[in-house]
Amino acid sequence: MSGRIPYMLTVSGSDSSGCAGMQADNRAIHAVGAMPLNVITANTLQTPEGVLDLGLIEPVVVERHMRALLEAYQVAAIKIGMLGTAEHVEAVSKVLADFPEPFVVMDPVILSSSGRPLLDAQGIAALNAHLMPRVDLVTPNLDEQLHILPCEQTAVLVKGGHGSGSVCTDVLMTPEGDMHDFSETRIDTLNARGTGCVLSSFIAAYMAQGMSLLEAVAAAKASLHQALSLNMNRQYHGSGPSFA
Repeated sequence: MSGRIPYMLTVSGSDSSGCAGMQADNRAIHAVGAMPLNVITANTLQTPEGVLDLGLIEPVVVERHMRALLEAYQVAAIKIGMLGTAEHVEAVSKVLADFPEPFVVMDPVILSSSGRPLLDAQGIAALNAHLMPRVDLVTPNLDEQLHILPCEQTAVLVKGGHGSGSVCTDVLMTPEGDMHDFSETRIDTLNARGTGCVLSSFIAAYMAQGMSLLEAVAAAKASLHQALSLNMNRQYHGSGPSFA
């Protein structure tokens, strides 16, 4: 691939197992042909047993790193993942207020796939009050959508991966009130860790490449489905990554 490579910034936790978080973000971004820049919000210890430890990075450090990277690089899109606390949410919100140009996708990481809380009630309240108005798209799963309050300028993609049935349908609601369904055959696999990270990063990276929102969501959904299909029968120690 030749030509100018778009830069994309991720604000997310680091997953020591490599299945989710920053590591999954970077694989997805590289696959689309963009260049990832990383701001780490937490160093997490994860094994097949789940999230064993959270080493949160100081919010002031997260803010400083975001500002430095956004000042140094022409960032086309931003993906926000795990934040951890209300203070982290507010730090990210402050930066976005000063850098409104990039397209911003937020994957509201509230629970880990093993069920460990990753954002408390104060953090969720701060997310709805301060961060939602600063993002262009939020991508909750069926559980997370219960905690997200509507925001008139923010599109919402409700993911159907935690649902049932032979078809997995994601529903996009635009700020204009339009609804669009994106469906793929559901894949039954143990290798599904990091699906939310990968999908949101795919969307942001496709937006960085110049796609429209509908084009980016459709391409991301198809890319995730292909990744799950290719990876479904690989043998890992416990549940493996959705995209490797």
